[in-house]
Amino acid sequence: MNLKRIAVLIVVALELRLAGQAHAQSSVTWYGILDEFVGYQSTKVAGKSTTLVALGNNGELTSRWGIRGSEDLGGGYHAIFDLESGFDPGTGAVQNAYRFFDRQAWVGVAAPHGEVRLGRQNTPMFAWSGNLDAFSAATYGSGYNNFANWLGRVDNDIAYISPKLYGTQVELHYSVGGQVGTQAGNAVYQAGVQSNIGPAYLALAYLNAANPTNSARVQEIMAGANYDYGWGRLYFGFFRANDIISATTGNALANPAGKYNPATGVVGNVAGNYHNTYSFSADYRFSPFLSVGAGYAFITDSSSLNNTAREFSAIVNYDLSKATRLYAVVSRLNNSNTAQYKMTGASITTGAFLTPDTGQSEAGTQIGIRHLV
Repeated sequence: MNLKRIAVLIVVALELRLAGQAHAQSSVTWYGILDEFVGYQSTKVAGKSTTLVALGNNGELTSRWGIRGSEDLGGGYHAIFDLESGFDPGTGAVQNAYRFFDRQAWVGVAAPHGEVRLGRQNTPMFAWSGNLDAFSAATYGSGYNNFANWLGRVDNDIAYISPKLYGTQVELHYSVGGQVGTQAGNAVYQAGVQSNIGPAYLALAYLNAANPTNSARVQEIMAGANYDYGWGRLYFGFFRANDIISATTGNALANPAGKYNPATGVVGNVAGNYHNTYSFSADYRFSPFLSVGAGYAFITDSSSLNNTAREFSAIVNYDLSKATRLYAVVSRLNNSNTAQYKMTGASITTGAFLTPDTGQSEAGTQIGIRHLV
């Protein structure tokens, strides 16, 4: 029996034991998401017109399972934790073979004046990006997600999350670099604020990540808003990043500082130019169950390559229940000069998307289903 199977059996046994011991002052919840789609993409690859039809995963949300819990410690204090693992429902394989709980793995204390969490955690940029896009910053259709390259989660992260005050909440994060003789090497610093003001939602987040020698830094800023006009929402998203983490010829799948996949290495040491992503989208609710949306996004490149791109998309969502949704997406992405941006969805695995030749356009369609457990 391999270590992965042993880990699964241990987690299941612990969950069942805790569930049996649960009482009014503590709780343990098992949760999950299943997301599968049939996708079609068309572009030029190696000079030839190429199409791809694939059964893919993680179109609108990343498939995952997790365990979260809370224990009442008295006086308004609670011990809290969350363990979350991504997987591919098409094959049953774990999303990332190099770590079991690849999404989140943290423990902390919630108090009247906020929460303190320790461990692997989502970044505010990742957690809030879906609020700034009619495509929830996912699917082939999200130009916001396809062009921007925010860091999704961070290891060894110490976070403070404030309580909401007049609809406003602040997050502060510091990821310990773990480098001998330096506190700055490989460290990640984050700050963010989100606010609900009547029908409007606003968000602003900043990230600064260093390489192990602190000789180069990734800097990212995300800002945006949405506005509920009664029958739907209007969305705006902005993202700016220096070019240390993504080639000026296309969007990268790896993340900075070796924090996501150790095999991809760390932040480079060549100072880069900046990319700015702008996203405009809206949706309309025909009923509580049926909505449609459309969007336009583009990216600018401050380097001499001037590798810009733009994307037009539309989406239909139909909720069969509170837990189950059908979705359909059509999209077209146009690259300029030698840009090679592609449609990558939420966290689609290799084989479910195409990378176009330099300067080539790409068309995509998805029909999918997601289920919340």
